[in-house]
Amino acid sequence: MRYLEQLLDQFSGTPTNIIVKADTLRRGIRLTEDLHVAGAAACTTGLTSKADGLLGEARPVPSQFHFSADDTTVDIRGEDESPYQIDRDEDGRHQLRCSGESLGEVYFTPRPTYMDRQTSDGKSCADYLVQRGPSCLFIDVINFCAYVKKGEACHYCLLGPLMEAKLQQGLTRPVSDFKMVAEAVAIACEELDLRDLKLCGGGLYNTRQEARLHIECLEAILTRIEAPEEITILSQALVKEDQQRLKDLGATNVCFDMEVWNEDLWPKLLPGKAKAVGRKEWLSRLEDAVDVFGRGHVGTNFVAGFECAPRPGFLSRDEAFKSYSSGFGELIARGIVPWFTVWTANPLVGGFTAADPPPTEFYLQLGLVVHELLEKHGVYPDLGFDSLGVDPETLGLYCYYCYSMQFTRDYPRLIGRELPAKEKDERKAESAV
Repeated sequence: MRYLEQLLDQFSGTPTNIIVKADTLRRGIRLTEDLHVAGAAACTTGLTSKADGLLGEARPVPSQFHFSADDTTVDIRGEDESPYQIDRDEDGRHQLRCSGESLGEVYFTPRPTYMDRQTSDGKSCADYLVQRGPSCLFIDVINFCAYVKKGEACHYCLLGPLMEAKLQQGLTRPVSDFKMVAEAVAIACEELDLRDLKLCGGGLYNTRQEARLHIECLEAILTRIEAPEEITILSQALVKEDQQRLKDLGATNVCFDMEVWNEDLWPKLLPGKAKAVGRKEWLSRLEDAVDVFGRGHVGTNFVAGFECAPRPGFLSRDEAFKSYSSGFGELIARGIVPWFTVWTANPLVGGFTAADPPPTEFYLQLGLVVHELLEKHGVYPDLGFDSLGVDPETLGLYCYYCYSMQFTRDYPRLIGRELPAKEKDERKAESAV
């Protein structure tokens, strides 16, 4: 609790739940009996549940939790040494605690009943769909990463090995059956008010083929349902022609994740992406995407902190921070929205330890850089935030439910949230000038 208090004092201008979220993402949450019980009735699609399932442990935990006060949404990553835990109070409500002290009531996204319904091939909808927030669906178009088998996977990545393990155990097929995916989405929409559809999955060396599979999947889905307000493609950087085809189908956003910024480290840490596309071409395709989709509809993620892992040839923390800050400014000036995931070491990947990632203050300082740059360049209105402190009607690229493993999306929705109405109106008027 003392460390959290230090963070609250150091970042006194940052909303409390952003600080708490950043620290829980960095240090994880102890998995209590109450959390396991909650997992039986909640959405359980997070990395903790996936990894535990493949390791033979059958007790899932919720994917994420939401603060009841403001819906701030946080990914749940199990960590035995964490000071954070979630348990039920005497009234049956769940509380997030740090060293025993309550930080507020939380709740979980309930497991929808459609997850237990079957498609015509006899599989459950849960085999084809992932639900994060109350109105969002994720679809895995490609269930493997081609880089894993050739030893060229991104060096920080746990998802690639997890997908490969599922393939080896016969739990999935390399490419989803798009007809069944579409059927599962249609079943889900009988219960779910779908507003945000996201297509994602593993990467291929041939990005034209990767784009073709995303196109075929989206086409199949849109034969069964009307297009939702937001359709986001999370893939490798696609060529402009394929971007346009996706937009013509109804896609509204794309995320081509760079993951690493430093030019020298790019081919070392992302050997598959470097071979398939390359850093210079990746940036060029991101700029093309701004032409196709518009500003506020193109994003890219970074695994912040990995570039300064304590390994020979990596950057120092100061070097990494300066590199990220400069890179974020360059991207935003080009109309590309950057964000970052808090890197945490996993024993299944790379041999890193829990002490290797930077401390929470590194991430909070970096979050402020992103927020201030987005404000400076006037990007928040393009992301749906006409004023700070209010959730936009359509979340799109800045959906805080889906991206609960990141906290940059919480700045525009939480800063100024508790301001008196008069002061909020004054700030809104200032931002319009």
